[in-house]
Amino acid sequence: MTEVTQIKIGKHTVGLVGFKEALSDMAEAYAEQPDDMVAEELLNRLSKKNYIAEKVQKDYRRAFVREFRKSLGQPFDDESPEGLEIKILGEGCAICNSLEDGVREVLSEMSLGADLEHVRDAEQIAKYKVKGTPALIINGKVMSTGTPPSKKNIIEWLEEIGHRKSPGGTMDKPVLIKNITFSEPHNLSGLVDYEEGRVVSRTFAQNSSLSLTLFAFDGGEEISTHTAPGDAMVQVLDGEAVVNIDGEEMTVGAGQVVVMPANIPHSVTAVKRFKMLLTVVK
Repeated sequence: MTEVTQIKIGKHTVGLVGFKEALSDMAEAYAEQPDDMVAEELLNRLSKKNYIAEKVQKDYRRAFVREFRKSLGQPFDDESPEGLEIKILGEGCAICNSLEDGVREVLSEMSLGADLEHVRDAEQIAKYKVKGTPALIINGKVMSTGTPPSKKNIIEWLEEIGHRKSPGGTMDKPVLIKNITFSEPHNLSGLVDYEEGRVVSRTFAQNSSLSLTLFAFDGGEEISTHTAPGDAMVQVLDGEAVVNIDGEEMTVGAGQVVVMPANIPHSVTAVKRFKMLLTVVK
């Protein structure tokens, strides 16, 4: 059965048949080709198996280039303020983890949803050719390297690309669930893929009261010891992990849940490949 891949096109998430196969086939030959050639080739290939209306082809072309560059670990431009993708590069030191916590706090304070990924694998980090770590990348643009930016800096950068906090600190509209298509059934575990040497995440909701994130850990990968401003519930979907809460270790597997109390040090380490849905309530 041909695999269907979900990607974001403008404001919407759509499923495309044969997308990953096309990326893999083109990786070597098109890695150094200009964006317009990449977009045209992907459009030609994918139009054979997917209906892509002429009036939306411009949006598809932009998304195709974005996903192609992402698959190769290359920088990419994404001018649309509708999407927000943030990467933190760092092998897991205390400073790198502190930067991740700071970004999550900013997203919560600004009531923003984002695809947030902490890239810890040294080989993957090298592909970005940054001058030092921790590094912060927002929508494909390197914003800082070596020295972690302040929360004020992060807020300013987000506002510059069109992501602003609602006036008075309140939201103008109800919290929305993002990065998942509406009105159709999904296999939750299948919405995030394992990647060698990485922790991959997909954020469904993030605001001042709640965050909802799906994670896939390669074996041996971890979220190192930290604290969270709210109670965090881990729901295990696949595999097995060790959860450490204030020095007490427990092994959890598929079908189990464990709650990590607010402001108590905790960590999660994959015994083998492991997926979880993390819900943090503040």
